Order: sequence, then structure tokens, then C-alpha cells
Amino acid sequence: MNLLQLKPYLEARRLGTTLRIGHVPPSGTEILDAPDFLTGLIAMLSAPIERGTAVSYLAETAGLTAEAAEELIDQLVDAEIVGAPIPNDGRYARHLLYYDMIGLEQEEAQRTLADATVGIVGTGGIGSNVATVLAAAGVGHLVITDGDHIELSNLTRQFLYTEDTLDRPKVEVAAERLGVLNSEVRITPVHLPASRELFDNHLTGCDLIVLSADDPDEIHEWIDDAARRDGFGCLAVSYIEGFGQVGPLVLPGTTACYECFRDVGELEQYLAPGERPGPDLNLGFQAGSYGPLNTIVAAMAANEVLRCLIGADCRSAGTRLMLDSRSYRLHSEHFPRRDDCPSCGSVIPAARWSTAVQQVELEDLYDADRADASLNSVVLDGLMEEISRSLAVRRPGWKALDHGCGTGEQSRMLADHGAEVVAFERSERMLELLRDKLPARLAARVTTVAGTRLPPYEAEFDVVMCNNVLDHVSDPDIAPVLAGLRRAVRGDGITVVTVPHPVKDGATWTRKNVRGRWEYEDLRLEQYFVEGPVTKHREGPEGDIVMDAIMTHHRTIETYFSAFRRAGFQVVDLYEPQPSDSSAAEHPEIWAKASRIPYFLVFVLRPEAPNTEGGDSTP
Repeated sequence: MNLLQLKPYLEARRLGTTLRIGHVPPSGTEILDAPDFLTGLIAMLSAPIERGTAVSYLAETAGLTAEAAEELIDQLVDAEIVGAPIPNDGRYARHLLYYDMIGLEQEEAQRTLADATVGIVGTGGIGSNVATVLAAAGVGHLVITDGDHIELSNLTRQFLYTEDTLDRPKVEVAAERLGVLNSEVRITPVHLPASRELFDNHLTGCDLIVLSADDPDEIHEWIDDAARRDGFGCLAVSYIEGFGQVGPLVLPGTTACYECFRDVGELEQYLAPGERPGPDLNLGFQAGSYGPLNTIVAAMAANEVLRCLIGADCRSAGTRLMLDSRSYRLHSEHFPRRDDCPSCGSVIPAARWSTAVQQVELEDLYDADRADASLNSVVLDGLMEEISRSLAVRRPGWKALDHGCGTGEQSRMLADHGAEVVAFERSERMLELLRDKLPARLAARVTTVAGTRLPPYEAEFDVVMCNNVLDHVSDPDIAPVLAGLRRAVRGDGITVVTVPHPVKDGATWTRKNVRGRWEYEDLRLEQYFVEGPVTKHREGPEGDIVMDAIMTHHRTIETYFSAFRRAGFQVVDLYEPQPSDSSAAEHPEIWAKASRIPYFLVFVLRPEAPNTEGGDSTP
């Protein structure tokens, strides 16, 4: 890379001795105690310069050797502060900056859009605005379909149309206006209502289709069949009363198809399996369509389409996003793909969709969850605080082991009460998050240890914490883990073990979304006594599923109790924590669940007294 330039979208300011480049993560960077020569270099890089010029500047102003100067420049490139110049003229110049900002090769992304074909079924309040954004972005070919004519009531939200176009076919006017907006885009208007023939004859060459029509009911079946046959992705977009809906984005073979989730919709929950809703009895039904909501939803849909085409991840892949136009709260409902689905179970995933599905790391999800409200923080942390406080009073200068410490909430709590803490975790990423969040005043009290197996500590700790770890041990036999905990704790110490409550672990809620909030109706408990791997869906603080397919191991209460006794522990206390009454107003979704059934089971263990007559002390 010979020509270099500061990323044009990053502001750079000197703030005292700090050089601040950009504002927010992941782009924002602060360089503390930045030398003056670095400030000068950043200013020079506002315009493209030769790499050799930058090296010469550093040699003259900072006395750096050529090798040291090259290394400094490489650090700025690796930090994505500096890179190759990005074209700053032309129709798509500002979009190219955005593509670079999200980590894509910007010109390749634009070429990909120019080669793409997107179909839009329904050019009303949502579809016409989606078409406008996609045409402006340079999507090479748009196939727009609709059987309607322009009416006066359309003009509150369908901005391609004007008073002088009333009574004309929507697609005819839309094609004219889009052609004026961007002559580089080819527009194919299809003046037909939605039908199976529409998908079979006019949309077969599309890469993606935006479905902004819900009528007739069979339209979802038609597009689902066509998507599997022709290999295109499809994104459903609509509004339901005061909510805008984006998704799910269906990518054949990669996400759930319509058949995977058709029976878990708003209406289907009231029906027997396989039964279908009857026709709408309100023959005069008209949707309350609101211009601002249409525009917001259309922008979200267009963003998802563009991201999917250029290889970025898509929040709506397999997920329905519901935006409340009154509060701007975003609710999501994820639909996992069914491997046994008769429609898509045998469909081979297309490589081009591999980047669209968000690959959320459990560590980052857990960290984000902990940054807000979570079941742990609302239900469990109060009890852990109480236990830590009682230990601090009785054991000055005490030592604690936090086994499976995660992002360190428990370790920080223990250290805050005066403990010397060893935070053990197999995930180095978790430990990085712990160290990043650890206050400086506690840093000397917390030692982080990474590994797949606990080191052989011998009676070193007054307390051992093991919170929500044993359910992630895939081996049915947890004896080796418990043996390590028993060996680590002192004879007069305690071990606190928390597991997801086995009753809840084997059960699922029946729930519905009422006015933007989940209502939990009935708990269905099946196969409590069948132990083994289970797949869980992780919910956010508002009940929305934020990650699926977390594999854990279900065990009964009896199994845990017996395993503790065999490991040389006695159970001295048992807790089933519940949220406080005050949390009902602050965290209603969490309270609605955890105030009705226990979500955690907490065992307080002490080492068994040795049997002086020999043999196992366990009866």
C-alpha cells in the first residue's frame, strides 16, 4: 500500500494530551499521551500521501529510523485508522465510505450491487420506498410488481407518486420516477397482482425478493416454494396495527423457511396442530397505514437487503423484528431452522448466504446481556452479594476461587468484599472482558487463570464459587470437576454451586406478545427425568430470543445431590432465589417469569468430615 490516507469518516482531535480518532466503538480510538509528531502525521494524512513521505516526516520530526517509522505506520493501518485512499467523488462516494467502515472492500461491494437483481412484490407504502432506496444505492436491476392504481390516500406515504399521477398503474409511475432518480438501474415493471404465476414467470432471476404484500394468505406459500426452487432469498416486510415488521429473512437451506415457522404465528397459537385460521370476518378491513412508520420500516428492509447482497450480516435472518412506532422498542422473535422440515430440510445451503446469518459469540452476548438487565442480575446477584458479605465479616483476609468466572461479575463482587480472588475460565475472551471491566482499585486482588482444566489447588481457598458451569459440562459424569472443587477448598471452607433449576431446565413457556410485551401463560414440563444434552434459546431482558442453539446438559436435582455427596461434600444450605417485588416495575418481563417458577438452584456445600474408621463417608 503505497498511497495512504486517514479514513475520511473518522474525526481526529487533540484533547489535551490525548489524540482522539473517531467517536464510538469499534471505530473510535484514543491514544493517550500522544506525541506531537503523531498529531502532525495524522493531520498530514487528511489527504492522500506517499508512504515514503510519511516515513521521511517521522524521521525528521521524531528521529525515528526507517524501520521504526514503517512499524508505526503499520500499527495505524492495522488499527484501521489509516488505509488506501477511498474515492471521494462520483454517485456512490459516500456509500463507499460506509462499506469501508463496516469492514468491506468498498468498490467490490458496489460492483456486487450493480450485478444484483431484486424483486419487490407490492409497491405501496413500504415497497415503493424500498425501491427508492435500492435504486439510489445502485442495485442493478429492480423487478417491481403490483396490480393496483394510484389513489389519493396513497400520497401520505408513497412518495414516488403525486397528484398528477392519480389512477395510473403504480408500477408504471414508479418505473418512470426511479429511472429519473438513477439511470444506471434497469427497472422492469410488472402490472399484475400477486399470484403463483407471478413468482413462476416474472421473478425467477432474482437474487432477493422483498415481499411487502400480505394478500392473499397463500402468498407466503407461493414465495416460499419459489425461493427453494429458484434459490433466491426473500424478506417479508409489513405493519401490524402500530408495529412495523421486518423479517424473517428467509435464505433457503440457511435459515428457517415459511413451513418451519408457519404454525407458531399470532393466530396459529389458538389452533390445533395443522388447523388453519378462518377468513377475516371484517369485510371492510382497512389497515391504518402511517407514513413515518412505513418509511422507517422500508429503510430497515432496504438496509437488510443491501447488507445481505454485499456480504454483511443481517439482523433479520431467520428473525422477525417488530418495531413499536410509539416507543421505538424493537422486539425480535427468532425461528430456528428445523432439520426435519419436509420443505427445506434437504435444501443445501448456498455459499453466498453464509455471511448473512449473524454469528454471535456467546462471550459477547453474555457481556452485552450483563451490561443490561439479565436473569442473573435480577434474580441471582442479590443472593451472591449476601453470601459474599457474610463471608467477608467472618473471614478477614480470605481467598476465593471463582470457577468458570465468565466476564467476572462474581469475581469483582468477591474482591470488593476483600477477597483475594483467582478467576478461572476456559475462554480467554471472557477473561479479556473481565480485565477490561475490572476497576483499578481491585486489579491487584484478582488473578486470572485460563485453561480447560482447573489447576490442582490443594486446600487453598476459603470459598469456591461455581455459578452456572456444571450444566455446560457435556460429559454425563461431573465427578472430575467436583473433585477439583473439593480439593481446592479448605476443610472449614464452603463451596457455592449454582445451576439452572432442573425443573425450569426441562420446561418451556407458552407465551404471547401483547402490546409490545411478552405475557407468559403456561409452563409445559416434559421429560424431567430424561437426562442429557438439551438445546436452549437464550432470551434478552425483554424476553426476545437473542441467540439460539446453546447446548447444555440437563440433570435432575437428585443427580446433583448424589454427585456432591460422592465428591465428599455435604449440602448445608439450599436456595431457590426469586426476584424482589421492586423488580416488577423495573424489569417486568424477567419478573413475569422468575416470580412464578425458580430459575436457579443454589447449593451451599461443606467438605464432609473424614471418616476415621476408613472407607467412604457417604452413606
